[in-house]
Amino acid sequence: MNFKEFERVEYQHNILFNVVFQARFPDIMKISHEAPVEFQDIVRKEGYPEYSSNIPILPPDTPEELKKMISADKEFHFFSAEKEWEVSLAKNFVALACNGKYKHYMDFREKLEKILQRFHEIYEPSYFTRVGLRYRDIANSTFLPDMKKDVEIYIPKHIFPELGAPIAADIKALQKVSQFNDGAVKANVVHVLSEVSGRFGQRQLRNEKSYIIDVDCFVERKIEGIKNVLAKCDIFKKLNWNIFQWSITDELRELMGKSEA
Repeated sequence: MNFKEFERVEYQHNILFNVVFQARFPDIMKISHEAPVEFQDIVRKEGYPEYSSNIPILPPDTPEELKKMISADKEFHFFSAEKEWEVSLAKNFVALACNGKYKHYMDFREKLEKILQRFHEIYEPSYFTRVGLRYRDIANSTFLPDMKKDVEIYIPKHIFPELGAPIAADIKALQKVSQFNDGAVKANVVHVLSEVSGRFGQRQLRNEKSYIIDVDCFVERKIEGIKNVLAKCDIFKKLNWNIFQWSITDELRELMGKSEA
């Protein structure tokens, strides 16, 4: 894609609050009809001891057809002890998410490769139909304690031209949704300026004016083998970085502070 290439740097203040990888595949009914005992044993040893699922408790007289419909949508979730890392499994996807303490891409990639290898050994998917990598960042005074200016100063004019118009003083919230497709990779990009509340990574926010950058890079076609999946992720990571840099100003780069490490 024709985004400017930016040199990779590490920042002292990380505004990334969520990273999610997901790979979809043709339905494997074994996953929805059997408890993933073997898979849990393996991922538990890899550092995901906590477990939960979306399986509801049904009354004894529930019709069998309804039971089958509900069981078909089972999802299983395995968490690290601090709930910062999560592995998800369903009949048609496997996912890895980081909700805090994201160090760098190679650390994420290493964890992802282990999960994919274990998953492939047990369930042997024929191929993957969609592979995606999503990064979400947020700029506000909670993530950036040294922030002294309004968050708008950190948003480039090409993202929200309205902020440079006479109506800027009356704007309470803005959202821009962009879709990119160069024939090889697709990207859905969402920019949001708004007051937000809730949990973002490991931080709880309440009515805090924030700038959110949400970048989801993906391909939708047949992909065979873990090496090819990881190769796509490498491409996604590079594209995400360039889109992130396109989405911020020099003022935000300065505030995040380039790490000397």
